[in-house]
Amino acid sequence: MMDSYSPRQLCALLAASLAAPLVTVCSAVSWPWVLLGAAAAAIPLFYIYRSMGPTALPQGLGPAELLTTAWGNMLGKWLALVSWLWLVLVSALAASMAVTAFPRDNAFPLIPMVLLILAAVTSSQGAAATCRFGATLFLAVAPMISLVLAFGTTDVELRSLRPDGTVAESFGPLTVLLIPAAAFYLRDGLTRRKTTWFRWYLLIAGAGVAVSLVCVGALGLPLAQASSNAFWLMSRSISVLGVMERFEVVISALLSISFCCLLSFLLAAARQALTCAAPNAPAHKTVWGSAALATAFLWLVPSVPNWGWIVGNLVILAIVPASTLLFIELKKS
Repeated sequence: MMDSYSPRQLCALLAASLAAPLVTVCSAVSWPWVLLGAAAAAIPLFYIYRSMGPTALPQGLGPAELLTTAWGNMLGKWLALVSWLWLVLVSALAASMAVTAFPRDNAFPLIPMVLLILAAVTSSQGAAATCRFGATLFLAVAPMISLVLAFGTTDVELRSLRPDGTVAESFGPLTVLLIPAAAFYLRDGLTRRKTTWFRWYLLIAGAGVAVSLVCVGALGLPLAQASSNAFWLMSRSISVLGVMERFEVVISALLSISFCCLLSFLLAAARQALTCAAPNAPAHKTVWGSAALATAFLWLVPSVPNWGWIVGNLVILAIVPASTLLFIELKKS
């Protein structure tokens, strides 16, 4: 059976994957900086997704051929190896962030390890299975988070929505929204229409802004920033038809599902990146090896400064794919 999937399935996987990190990050950032981060991330993403379309590049070129054609055989393989290592490190970061779905529990390292195992099971089946997995769970994650946000608007105070903070706060949303650039290693699922991915990106970025408006508006920026997960905290005070409802358990489950989708996507991309560097590596063992290394990296994540994640995602997930595609276009012309 051919390992194929549609652009819509890939975009749905990305939407389900980014729900949890965006909720975690944007719920404590003032909305103008979320908008700025989303606008900055859209620039490299627009170029990468446009250039990866079916008519933009010669047919039959996978990520390995793109890297070696642009950078040469040796350097191309080294770039793929570095990209694999970074994707594994980002997987460790995403897994460690999953503990914020359970603010009252000491969930480390059990929850990260369980989610990494589940994600490895999914991504070891191939990119198509990973995309179908994420597309299915998107139908559960998106409506429930939208419902919680809708009910949360009743507690929003307009004075809390005044822009506050500094430009540096946009780096968090920017770092998260650069993750879809890893789809460079899953070229087969990229959009066949230039506007398809952009509509999905607007949905994802709009969700981040909505989370900021509701959480900061309901809690106030100081309380939101003091909480490990302002979205979870906001959900505790939601009332439905005047009756206080407790959504914490549902929110924890939804965020865990989203983090599992994110880890599945990252491990699937890491699998393809390592295949570029080592074509003879067994695909199944590659995924489990990446998951095992990500588990070991869980204890390394706290020692990486915030600027390291920003620079790493910008350079490895955005600049390397974008410059690779640019060189291919220049050579083609």
